[in-house]
Amino acid sequence: MRAPRSPQVTLSRPSTTAVLLTLCTLSAGTCLASPSETFKVEWSDGAIVDLRRVDDAFDTPYIRSGARLGDVDLRLRKPGGEWRSISTSDLAEKGATQSNGGASERTTTYAIPAPKLNVTIAIRVATESIDWTVTLENTSEAPIEVGDLAFPLPMNTRFARGSATTSVLKHSFVSGHGSFFFWMRSNSVGPYLTMTPIGDTALEYWDVKRGLYRAYAHSGVIGPETSEQGGKWRQPHTTAILQPKGARRSKRTYSFRFQWADDYDHVRDLLVQNGLVDIHVAPGMTIPSDLHAELALRCQHPIALVEAEFPEETQIDKLPPNGDYSRWRVKFGKLGENRLKVSYGDGRHVYLEYFSTEPLETLIKKRASFIARCQHLDPSKWYHGLISEWNMESGVLLGPDNYDRIKGWRIYEVTCDDPGLCKPAFLAAKNSEYPDQREVTALDDYVEHFVWGGLQRTTTEPYSYGIYGIPDWKQNRESDDPGEKGQQHLWRTYDYPHIVLIYYHMHRLARDFPNIRTRLTAEEYLQRAFGTAWAMFTVPWDIVQWSGYPTGYYNELVLVDLIDALERAGRQAEARLLRQCWAHKAEQFVNGKIDLFQSEYAFDSTGFESTHALAKYAVEQASASAGTGESLGYTRQEAKAFMEKQLAANLFCRGVIEPAYYYLGSDYRGRGGDGYTLSYMAQMGGWSVLDYGLYYADEPAEYLRLGYTSYLSSWALMNSGTPESNYGYWYPGKQHDGAAGGGFEPALSGETWLNQPHHRGAWYYACEIDLGYCGALRSAATVLADDPIFGRFCFGGALSESDGKRLRVEPRDGLRRRFHALLDDRKLHLLLETDRFQSGEQLELSTDLSSIAFRIESDNPVRGSTPVTVSLPQQGLWRATAGGKTLGDHSCSSADSTWSFDVPVLDGGRSEQVIVRRVDR
Repeated sequence: MRAPRSPQVTLSRPSTTAVLLTLCTLSAGTCLASPSETFKVEWSDGAIVDLRRVDDAFDTPYIRSGARLGDVDLRLRKPGGEWRSISTSDLAEKGATQSNGGASERTTTYAIPAPKLNVTIAIRVATESIDWTVTLENTSEAPIEVGDLAFPLPMNTRFARGSATTSVLKHSFVSGHGSFFFWMRSNSVGPYLTMTPIGDTALEYWDVKRGLYRAYAHSGVIGPETSEQGGKWRQPHTTAILQPKGARRSKRTYSFRFQWADDYDHVRDLLVQNGLVDIHVAPGMTIPSDLHAELALRCQHPIALVEAEFPEETQIDKLPPNGDYSRWRVKFGKLGENRLKVSYGDGRHVYLEYFSTEPLETLIKKRASFIARCQHLDPSKWYHGLISEWNMESGVLLGPDNYDRIKGWRIYEVTCDDPGLCKPAFLAAKNSEYPDQREVTALDDYVEHFVWGGLQRTTTEPYSYGIYGIPDWKQNRESDDPGEKGQQHLWRTYDYPHIVLIYYHMHRLARDFPNIRTRLTAEEYLQRAFGTAWAMFTVPWDIVQWSGYPTGYYNELVLVDLIDALERAGRQAEARLLRQCWAHKAEQFVNGKIDLFQSEYAFDSTGFESTHALAKYAVEQASASAGTGESLGYTRQEAKAFMEKQLAANLFCRGVIEPAYYYLGSDYRGRGGDGYTLSYMAQMGGWSVLDYGLYYADEPAEYLRLGYTSYLSSWALMNSGTPESNYGYWYPGKQHDGAAGGGFEPALSGETWLNQPHHRGAWYYACEIDLGYCGALRSAATVLADDPIFGRFCFGGALSESDGKRLRVEPRDGLRRRFHALLDDRKLHLLLETDRFQSGEQLELSTDLSSIAFRIESDNPVRGSTPVTVSLPQQGLWRATAGGKTLGDHSCSSADSTWSFDVPVLDGGRSEQVIVRRVDR
């Protein structure tokens, strides 16, 4: 994947006279610089203490100030003896080095007296690479066991405000001989510093010790030690035996290579050039059980075998190769983590970690049902109606009388802010798709008893529709402080969009499903949605001048849908007010110098659903106003440039090529992939990537793959299963079926964002993950696309071909409401507004997209008709029919022309077959 149209910079090579010269002598402890055409390096005591790109567009230090690259940490012993820890950085600090070489190469030997071992570290700086070689040589008369061998990587990964070009983010994949790393700046401008193992070197484990990342070639001591705390590592822990001095296996060498890569595709090419495997997957690495996965591998060496961890429950079929790619199809039968071992070359291997879930529709419904059960219903409690948090480890329903393991200021997680508000928000969004009376009643109880007049001010109070912030509404309402820190703590803008989302979807539900009982009318929910949205832009500003414009908020793109709903209801004045707010926000982002990573923290990955929605709106408005003379404050070209900029930023902090289910498609925080992956932004920001691929990308295949991988990714955090699997992989037991973790911890042990100790896996609190599931509902679609690697592939559906001219697709994306076909440079987008494609039925379309046939089902047994929107792929006259009766004709003057029409729904909630086809051929 080429870096998406970020600012392009030509990195010219310097002339010979510009090459850095040796600065001083080679005495131990002296800094000197290496002559290289691409690497600018400074040394100290045999290690690299500064590493930069020569003539870089931005002078970025890739090594942390005061740190050393080139050290190793070891645990050694004579077999059966006590382990001894050795760190070459400690030895260097004590002056125990023997270093020699020139400005472009240093070799340092550390003589370990007990057990007697020489550690030789050689670093060679060449024109296009840096090679780092570590040799362990037994100089004793007895064998030595190497229990741990770790390579510290002290890169400059600490972000502060304004550090877009002075810090780098680590992308990592530790998996045998296929391990790799690369570091890139947040402006996405290359080069990326790439590190690969060379030859027979393999990595199997990693940890972070006192803020320092370490990759392990052997972890036979630390791995089992840490696993005793409850973690489960997914790769074998090994040790190495060095035979006595003079024996054939008394010496062992480990090597790595650093190179510059221009972009993601160049990183992939370097993997292949260095003997690793370039790995592509579809539709992702979290795979629902009713879908299959495909795998494509590119390597210099032959792929010998692809093996399943559970061979009796996994079907692996080899597919015909496609150019340089070997290909496989995989179907997982065991829920939970599934590992594939790829063996290649001369005894090399790489592990691929997948996660198998129940079908997406099952997950969506189970999650909603579980949330509705996690409600406090006690009229004697001030929090009557609260939908709250569940501890999957202990089986405790949290509430204001029992915060369980959440301490200090983080107790707000239980009642308000993003963690507390996202659960009913997802529940409302799900019920406007799949209405369930019990769940709707739970939502109405939440709104009537906990929100209106509690969490939210009513229309009879000052600052009407204002939302109370942390720690909870009771403490704020009853505060002795009448001001902004107490009774007027209504200024936290992040809280508002979730309540807007609830009211908007309750409006949809009441409008579209009159067979479901609701406490308020569709019009009343719509008024609440508008009032809350307008309050977001006015109340916080009135109280503390906190603007709703410079920050992208979770779920705020619902404002676009709300504007449309207001216009549809004839409330033009309210729609106009919100449109002005949204348009002003879009203009600020397109034209402003807003830091796309800044939220409440200096570095945050939280805004990329919102910023893409703003860019999308700006591009559409600029296109619509072209030639009208209307001034938006920006051009279409400027709007598209902003779209590309925010997309590049989104990908920067996302797993783009790292093939593990908890990395690929996941968002990354400042710690890279070291902690808290698969957060809510994996799916919220993933919607942006998928939408870009569907509607804006010139070459959509890679964006479709990554966007769909992101959509699927965080469903791995769902704890759901069958009776045979004891209802869940992470925390088995029927009481946890439908629960979810708030994030994934890749490290074997550590601490979550909520300050709870964890072991590798999903959190036992859901925290904010239902924000991600809200984004997932927006992403859910079946996508049929031509892919240069996988051929004609169906994301989120089952594809079959009849006669070479007709294709059949069964949607299995979770909602069955959106279908997209991108075939032979033609695009067809078929969208249902309120209902779904019939369950178990196939859509049938021609390969040239000149016709498509489908059936619709509705949860409203007296629907009457349902609206359908289709973006047509070809110019010409198109006709829609149902049961042979014409519904309407449309003259398409240009590709992507949009046509909307109504389809009759018969008694029982089913339509006859609908056919949309071109008729002027």
